[in-house]
Amino acid sequence: MIVALSLVAALLGQVVDSAGSPRRVDGRVVRGLRTAQQPLAQQWVLLHRVGHDRAGPLDSVRTGPDGRFSFRYRLSGDSGAIYFATTSFGGIVYPTSPFRAPVVSGDDAMLVVFDTTSGPVAIKVGGRHLIIGAPNASGRRPIGEVYDLENDSTVTAIARDSVTPVWTTHIPAAAVAFQLNANGELAAGAISRKGTTVGLFAPLSPGIRQVAFTYELPPGAFPLRIPTERPSGVLEVLVQEPTARVQGVALREVPPENAEGRVFRRFLAQDVAGNAVLDIDVPEVVTTQRNKVYIAVGAVVLLSMAGALVFAARRRRPAVAAVPVETRAQVLLRELASLDDQFERTSNANDGTRESYERERTRLKRELADALEAQRQQA
Repeated sequence: MIVALSLVAALLGQVVDSAGSPRRVDGRVVRGLRTAQQPLAQQWVLLHRVGHDRAGPLDSVRTGPDGRFSFRYRLSGDSGAIYFATTSFGGIVYPTSPFRAPVVSGDDAMLVVFDTTSGPVAIKVGGRHLIIGAPNASGRRPIGEVYDLENDSTVTAIARDSVTPVWTTHIPAAAVAFQLNANGELAAGAISRKGTTVGLFAPLSPGIRQVAFTYELPPGAFPLRIPTERPSGVLEVLVQEPTARVQGVALREVPPENAEGRVFRRFLAQDVAGNAVLDIDVPEVVTTQRNKVYIAVGAVVLLSMAGALVFAARRRRPAVAAVPVETRAQVLLRELASLDDQFERTSNANDGTRESYERERTRLKRELADALEAQRQQA
């Protein structure tokens, strides 16, 4: 009976596919080097489909001697389903952007992979953005931080083990309610906090990657002294309090930011040294309701992330061949493909494992739909 049902499902799928539009992808897998791109032969490439009705790999093929691959497929089922390709290299899954045109080739079908290393890799801070909100009902102030991390090498940096992060920064000892920003580019678990140290364990491929997180500070944490720790291409500070004092770095005040009807004073500095100290003081405020300030801080975090990418992309960087800025949707595609691959390799999956897989997959699909919709609105 199970076999019969499977055959019926397969036949139905063929009928739907035959009624769909024919599609074609002609792509290439290359290894990113400092001065050139090296074609990768015999590299497995998977074609994926993700929709509300079903999701999973559709086809697979090996690359030819010149690194080229080709897929033919038809649209089926959910009209909102997306199709994309991935390849795995050095334990890292690399995705293309979703295929939108009937025929996709060139950069849209290019997969650039990199060697991996757990050794030291110089990770630069292209930009650091600090957002300080007004007190909430508890009297604590929500703080948002965004880092633009630049890997100018030709290798993907990975953590050596579960206790040695790829990159670290520090937050005040008084910080509470620490959490990774849900609208950032990293999955839950990619960052951990241990005391005052925040460690990043996600792979950092060549290019620009953003890290965003939030926490709260009690009134006693101010005046606040924040060491810059390492050089930064740009330092941005946004403070909601109109009478706050921001000193210690060569900051200049620029026109304010407005988020959710709340105004943030904005300060900027460029080419900040790694031994500078930022001093921030805010007045004591007695308040009973400021819960909505989180919305404003979150909105400003997103503004900082968008602006930071534009700034970082315009800064002069060493020539690494064809290294694009990875979008949130691409990160989610990578995570979704990795999740499917790990589950398919699980030979003894029980009900609990399958339930956990389905739950995580649903979450990723929901976030992916939101990310794609955001990209469409920005286009």
